[in-house]
Amino acid sequence: MERISAFFSSMWDTILVKHQEGIFNTICLGILLGLPLLVLLTLVFICCHCCWSRPGKGSRPPEQSRGKKKRRKKDEEDLWISAQPKLLQMEKRPSLPV
Repeated sequence: MERISAFFSSMWDTILVKHQEGIFNTICLGILLGLPLLVLLTLVFICCHCCWSRPGKGSRPPEQSRGKKKRRKKDEEDLWISAQPKLLQMEKRPSLPV
């Protein structure tokens, strides 16, 4: 128990010495001591988010995701990029007589 107390006492003394040396050291110490806490909070948030957003076994899926695909309007254009570049498509067109 004395060794643990001595360890934390020496850590506190180091923090006080660095704080007295300047504001830059204080900021660096604050960042270094805050990073493990930030990582821990981020991991807890991610784990909780993954657990709560997972759909349950007994719940029904939403109406839109039941396999019915959204039908496209007739006026809507197909926006897929063609596999052939425009240069190859231009070669297939008949040329006009000059």
